[in-house]
Amino acid sequence: MRRNLSSAFTFLLLATLTHAAETSSTSSSQAKPAPRPAESSSGNSSSKEGSKPRKVTKEKTSITPGDKASQSEDERFTSARKAAYEDTRVAELRVKVDASKNDESANKAMRAYLKALYGKMRSIEPSLEERINMTEAAALRAIPQ
Repeated sequence: MRRNLSSAFTFLLLATLTHAAETSSTSSSQAKPAPRPAESSSGNSSSKEGSKPRKVTKEKTSITPGDKASQSEDERFTSARKAAYEDTRVAELRVKVDASKNDESANKAMRAYLKALYGKMRSIEPSLEERINMTEAAALRAIPQ
C-alpha cells in the first residue's frame, strides 16, 4: 500500500519537475543567456569576488487563437496543464493531498486532485480530450483504491 502511494507521489513529482523544466527551457529559449566571465588562470575557482548575481526575468506571452492552431499537441497539452495548476480548486486539493496523514486519505485526496486537474485541463483545451482522458486513466491506475 505504501509503495503504491509512493509511486503516485513519484508520478506527481515527476510531472512537477517536468513542468519546472519546461518553464525554465521556455524562458531560456526566449532570451539568450549572458556569457560567463572567464575563469582566472590562478586555479582558484572558488573566489567569486566581483561577480554579481544575475536577475532572470520571465516574459509572459499571451496565446492568441491563431497561435493556438499552430502549436503542436504537446505544447497545447503543456499549456493546458500549466493553466490547470494555477486554478484555485486544483491548488486547494493539492494542499489537501500534501496534508494527508494516512495512506487511505492520501489516496482519496490524490484521486480527487487528479480528477479536478484533468477536468480543468479538459475545460481549457477541449480538443485534447482523448489525450487528457488517457493520461488521467494512467495516473489513476497508479493510485491504489
